[in-house]
Amino acid sequence: MSSNPSSWFNLDGLLIRPRWQRYLLALLTVAVTIIIARPLAKYLDLTNIVMLFLLAVVFVSVKLGRRPAVLATVASVLAFNFFFVPPQWSLAVSHIQYVITLAVMLIVALIITHFMSGFREQASNAALREQQTLELYRLEKIAQETQVQIVVERLRSSILSALSHDIRTPLTSLYGLADSLQFTTTNLDAKTQDTLDALRDQVKRINNMVNNLLEMARLQAGSLQFRKEWQPIDEVIGSSLKLLQAALSQHRISVQIPEDFPLLEFDALLIERVLCNLLENAAKYSPPHTDISIRAQLLNNQAEISICNAGEGFPEEKLEQVFELFERGKSESTIPGVGLGLSICLAILEAHQGSIKVLNLATGGSCTCFYLPLGNPPSILTDELPTGLPKL
Repeated sequence: MSSNPSSWFNLDGLLIRPRWQRYLLALLTVAVTIIIARPLAKYLDLTNIVMLFLLAVVFVSVKLGRRPAVLATVASVLAFNFFFVPPQWSLAVSHIQYVITLAVMLIVALIITHFMSGFREQASNAALREQQTLELYRLEKIAQETQVQIVVERLRSSILSALSHDIRTPLTSLYGLADSLQFTTTNLDAKTQDTLDALRDQVKRINNMVNNLLEMARLQAGSLQFRKEWQPIDEVIGSSLKLLQAALSQHRISVQIPEDFPLLEFDALLIERVLCNLLENAAKYSPPHTDISIRAQLLNNQAEISICNAGEGFPEEKLEQVFELFERGKSESTIPGVGLGLSICLAILEAHQGSIKVLNLATGGSCTCFYLPLGNPPSILTDELPTGLPKL
């Protein structure tokens, strides 16, 4: 029972009240009708008084349901007989016409109750059907949108994969030819040597873009195989720095990894790809001869690997969008790239139950931080791990 008395007079939701409350409200409605009708009995005929009671029955039928309306009907007939039909203050009937009036009043009230309850049930059923129809329409729309999205993603992945495979073979041959020309041809003048270097660098850059396209297609298609193993993160950081030695040659690199940093479970090749993409971005978007720092630390139940660099940082309005496909920090940037590196990083890390974010530093520059779950490495690995591993 509600502790708030005013809630008894709230007309919304009366049908969901307990049955005894609805019966009590039905009797209360009849009592209110009696209070209203008594002063009017001096000015109205009995037929008009009957209409007031019928109006009360209609109200109870609509708001409280069929059974409370039947109770209100019986109570109205008895109240009309007791308070208004001569002799008053008695249930006795002095004339046959009043018997007919009471009988007609009972029958009409019951008929009204029946029809009003039926109308209310039909209205409720219609509202329920409308709600179900709207829900079905919404679910069908969602299903259609999902199906279209799946088809679009499959088509895009197929196109990316086909283009990547078709372009990769001639690019590999072209890169090999440029390398051969550079190392087999002697006595080249400076201009020709610069042209060969530029040719090889451009072919390498395009080849990296194609590799990114192919890897993104594999990630989206779910065809990339994972080989997760428990291993130290510093080894993968070291191999990534070695691969990008030329690209990072004009920057000062610092690495901070605690001596007791735990083993992590990941696919070494894929996490190496993440590190290479992030380090390459740091080198491309920071001025020459500036610092690039790599730091590993524990944060709650995760390992945080952050790569920070100088430069302008990310546009504030694109801090969340930079992980979308073909999205770049600056749309009109002269720095080469197609906007796939961070998308690939996000897909790889999500496959490892990890995450990634970018942020701008108050002192200038930016940091890209990715997170891997700590987990519980097998004790045999931690016991056999040699102490004093060299740090980069």
